Amino acid sequence: MCAHPYDNHITPALGKTPFGGAPQQYRLISQVGKPKFSKLTSWESPDPNFWVPAGYAVVNMNLPGYANSGGHPSVFSEHQGKCYYEAIEWVAQQPWCTGKVGLNGVSFLAITQYHVAACQAYGGPPPSLCCISPWEGLTDPYHDTFTRSGLTELGFPAFWWTTEVKTAINGTPEDLINVEGAIPTNFVEKHPFYDDFWQEKAAKLEEITVPMLVCGSFSDHGLHTMGSFRAFMKARSQHKWLYTHRTGKWDAYYSPDVQELTRRFMDCFLKGETSNGFLDTPPVRLEVRSSLKEIHEVRYEQEWPIARTDYQRLYLSDQQSFSPERLSAPQELTYSGSTGKMTFLYPFSEDTELSGYMKLRLWVEARPKPNDTEPPDDIGIYVAIDKRDRTQKSVPFYGSVGNRKDMVTRGWGRASRRELDLKESTEWNPVLKADRDEKLKPGQVIPLEIALYPSSTFFVPGEALQLIISSQRIIPSPPYFKDVSFNHGIHVIHYGGDFDSHLLIPQV
Repeated sequence: MCAHPYDNHITPALGKTPFGGAPQQYRLISQVGKPKFSKLTSWESPDPNFWVPAGYAVVNMNLPGYANSGGHPSVFSEHQGKCYYEAIEWVAQQPWCTGKVGLNGVSFLAITQYHVAACQAYGGPPPSLCCISPWEGLTDPYHDTFTRSGLTELGFPAFWWTTEVKTAINGTPEDLINVEGAIPTNFVEKHPFYDDFWQEKAAKLEEITVPMLVCGSFSDHGLHTMGSFRAFMKARSQHKWLYTHRTGKWDAYYSPDVQELTRRFMDCFLKGETSNGFLDTPPVRLEVRSSLKEIHEVRYEQEWPIARTDYQRLYLSDQQSFSPERLSAPQELTYSGSTGKMTFLYPFSEDTELSGYMKLRLWVEARPKPNDTEPPDDIGIYVAIDKRDRTQKSVPFYGSVGNRKDMVTRGWGRASRRELDLKESTEWNPVLKADRDEKLKPGQVIPLEIALYPSSTFFVPGEALQLIISSQRIIPSPPYFKDVSFNHGIHVIHYGGDFDSHLLIPQV
């Protein structure tokens, strides 16, 4: 079963797609390869032509207020989880159902799974819900997408609202505004901080106890990557598995290997086929990449993050390099707050695997340029980790929305949103509290901790890791576009002495 706002009628089989082709999103959103599915398949949903011959009924449901479903439209809401709960229990009572229901689907179809599996309205999951398979879904809209690391995302909400949500509402945009107070493009304007509005939209992952097969992508930066891994780590399910990859989400989801893996998972928990070997599958399927098309290794691990990870600190050093030890004397580097960037290079002398989370800690200051009338009171920072080959050329990787020139990982930071949520943060993954602004004062030097997306990359001797710090976008990835219009003046990075500016890397 799956539930979403995207109109389950838009399939080639019903003659609702242009020229009898796939749903329009597959043409609007660039992606790796050409995923294969039948003409009965709506956007990001399970393919009935695979599941029905495997002995399943497929229920593809429009959420309240969308397409032909009545009720009030909302997004990422507990109300949607409540209605999904009731629909699951109705399905379980039908004569064509055994009373056991499993959930499956991509993106929003994954997000709804988290909400119903932790259904707060009824104090837990539907009694008939036996398992879920969320394929790449964010779990905290505020931190995962709308204001990643304090920088407001302008591009994706506008694209998503215009092409996917607005057109599917059973009524008018005013119906959504009456529920949410705004359309998605104005959510951050109405709620700039992590208030009750956003907290209600974050899935209560600690309440999930049903068996779970979750996909964590190393390539869906800007949308689902962080939330998917968070779901696996926080869910309290006795039986849970994590499938990682670094290719296109739809290519992977509809691939024969993943279809078969998901079928075995469903057979185990819906049909009771516990002897099919799925229960013996180790919890984490890890794909380690060397480059865009080269997979170094696929292996299984017992946990995520990997327990034997050796976190190494690479301290910023002179001549835009790294040092294993902090310099004794304080130093500083500067770049333009509007157009500048700087790089730091770390070559590897032996085979090295970096799998997990990187974190950048910077001591920063904002200074005015000569003749500036307004000194800067904030800093927005783009960060990327690039892999360089033995000739110092950039090594590309697959990224979100069909990006074939992505880097190893990336992150962002904003000085005024630097306060950490100490309960949620770890040494390797800082989480922002995001409940207020703390503007910079002239001459003030502050520590800024920047989380980078999880990744898994292999380096051979002579290859290098390059850290890029910039005041503007480093890797173009339409439709993602963040607001750093407040950036000006001069950005200063302090290192050495009392300033422990460093990059934390996860060596396995």
